[in-house]
Amino acid sequence: MAIKVHIHATHRQYTNGLEVVEVRGNTVGECLKDLIRQYPGMEKALFARKDKLHNVVEVYVNHTSAHPNELARPVKEGDEIHLVILLAGG
Repeated sequence: MAIKVHIHATHRQYTNGLEVVEVRGNTVGECLKDLIRQYPGMEKALFARKDKLHNVVEVYVNHTSAHPNELARPVKEGDEIHLVILLAGG
């Protein structure tokens, strides 16, 4: 089943500039594993350690927060995952 993942601008360097990537999976975690299979550089950009996202990575499914347990959240054909990076600065 095809799921679209919207890549934050700061991580498009790992997807050859692509803003949207199609992946397959039944959960957010499976979709992110497929994303990493296609673009291995995304692993360190998204994960602090195996199965633990960096604190600055927020996941939305169809514009709704997937928190908590983002990686276990089920997805279906036509869903869209948005990877949002929390930025801070002054």
